[in-house]
Amino acid sequence: MTAIIVTRPAGADDPLVAELESRGYMVRAVPTVGTRAIAADWPDLNRFDWVVVTSAAGVAALPVIPAGPRWAAVGAATASALRTRGAALHFIPLEANGAALAATLPDPSGARVLLVRASQADPDLPAGLRARGALVEEVTAYETVEGPEDSGEPLHNALAHHDVAAVVFASGSAVRGFVKLGGPTDLPAITIGPRTTSVARGAGFAVVVEAVGQSVGDLAAAVAKAIPIEVKRHA
Repeated sequence: MTAIIVTRPAGADDPLVAELESRGYMVRAVPTVGTRAIAADWPDLNRFDWVVVTSAAGVAALPVIPAGPRWAAVGAATASALRTRGAALHFIPLEANGAALAATLPDPSGARVLLVRASQADPDLPAGLRARGALVEEVTAYETVEGPEDSGEPLHNALAHHDVAAVVFASGSAVRGFVKLGGPTDLPAITIGPRTTSVARGAGFAVVVEAVGQSVGDLAAAVAKAIPIEVKRHA
């Protein structure tokens, strides 16, 4: 059976794992990037017209879920985490990325927007919102951990099998974490977008396919295109 390494933070619980398994792949889920909560100086959330959250880690960091502001999530997983905490969702962009959220958030001009962020988050989202006239305040609520220590042994075990055909990266941080944990750069890489592709190529990977979008379906389709079931890394 053809095996794929998935490096996304949710590990075996990531929906990409189930999707690839349904297509006949053996999936070895090893998070090569994670998050860690950090102390944050939270303002009164009721002062804002919008609270924008870009990950489930950001949702977990929120001190309260007030009813006053409108809530926006970058994608379905973040939206689900917000709903679980009792937030009423008002906006999710069609594409699950910060640029799409910045470009399509309703009525941003003059709106007070609180953006819950990671320490190494991409600057496109706040810059895009400010360009549309939003009054953006940022809270850094968690930090990105590249190459979490407890993923070292699972990655070593995953790579010990000779049926591994490719590795899937959904962020540049995941690429750097993979390398930090000792992952080989001669493994074919499938990436989620141009920035991740650039980081992967810079690290020495051959990117065989870049997904056309950022959804689970787009990533699974990229895997299927690049690595047909019958193709294996080693004969």
